[in-house]
Amino acid sequence: MKRTLGTTVAALALAGAAAVPRSAETPPAGFTGGFGEPDCTHCHLGNDVNAFGGSVTVEGLPARYDPGREYVLTVSLSAEETDVAGFQLTARWAEGARAGASAGRLSAVDARAATRDSLGITYAHHAPAGVPARADRSGSTWSVAWTAPDEPGPVLIHVAANSGNADNSPLGDLVFTHRARVEPGS
Repeated sequence: MKRTLGTTVAALALAGAAAVPRSAETPPAGFTGGFGEPDCTHCHLGNDVNAFGGSVTVEGLPARYDPGREYVLTVSLSAEETDVAGFQLTARWAEGARAGASAGRLSAVDARAATRDSLGITYAHHAPAGVPARADRSGSTWSVAWTAPDEPGPVLIHVAANSGNADNSPLGDLVFTHRARVEPGS
């Protein structure tokens, strides 16, 4: 499958390509696609989100969480022609007065992922060790730990992932998003 660009989008991207921040080491915070945030297509131009039949999923999420319990989550990106890849994930309160605030705690489990806080929100994301070009061009995986919040309430997990073509431009990359709702256990 060949990645193609629309003429109008390509022309606009080339005109502003110098202003696009490079994110190979870590993505800028706030690009999960959740709670009004943009997703990776803000910088990676030329294709619609969730195009070309690829996907991003989060494995390890329980249907119902136990307050305070740690869960190891695996972000899995599946997309053909992946030369480099990255992701960003948040866990936030789904509703009520806390809606949009971080729910629980995210932490890295190895050198392929990292976390950081921005404006009171914790983001898990790829680290430099989690981006290298791979011989297996079918996607990538990363793992992070999520410690569920001590207080009960529904939580939304938003993740965005980028399947890059490694051409050092913002054009032709594929972006996939996923949203999951996790309810507290009873």
